[in-house]
Amino acid sequence: MGAVAKIIAAIALWTALPLGAIAANPMLAEVEIKAASRAERDAGVWVDGQYIGHVRQLRGKSRLTLLPGTHELVFKLVGYEDVRRTITLEPGERYEFRLAMSTADAVSFPSADETARIVLSVTPKDAAVFVDDRYAGHVDRFGKGIRLKAGTYRIKITLPGYQPFETEMTLRAGQRYEIRTALAKGSITEQDGELLVVR
Repeated sequence: MGAVAKIIAAIALWTALPLGAIAANPMLAEVEIKAASRAERDAGVWVDGQYIGHVRQLRGKSRLTLLPGTHELVFKLVGYEDVRRTITLEPGERYEFRLAMSTADAVSFPSADETARIVLSVTPKDAAVFVDDRYAGHVDRFGKGIRLKAGTYRIKITLPGYQPFETEMTLRAGQRYEIRTALAKGSITEQDGELLVVR
């Protein structure tokens, strides 16, 4: 089964649910993302190429609310195949999406003695973490730190509305490192390129 077929098989079809009293604005549509497992809860979510947060943030009262029309959703998480889905939303409707991600074929994890640990003391905790331009997760996901194989890495921590933090680190196996920062407030005009999906 090819990668595209796996992704298609892993994604439940969008279904429109009865509206009831869901949307405060009847011109908007709501999207509820249901994670198939714990891993998917940490996936980053991009809508129409713009990073908006991670799945865990977008539930309950914080459901995704979008204008009617066609939108592209992209879900990313290190170690998993990206999931892309194009949806068409109608005004005043609620949609439920079951997100199931497939493990990437070429994923291998080094043994603990080959790795270094980077502890993240960063605010805000929902900022996105990129390692060598790949989305790794959000800060809060790494409570005990990120484990990386010895080597040199570009680390970027960013969130819409804040100025990005960037550093390059050379890691040695068995060592512990710490990144301590509070992202400075910024504006959407300073939007970081990592938060955009390039087609």
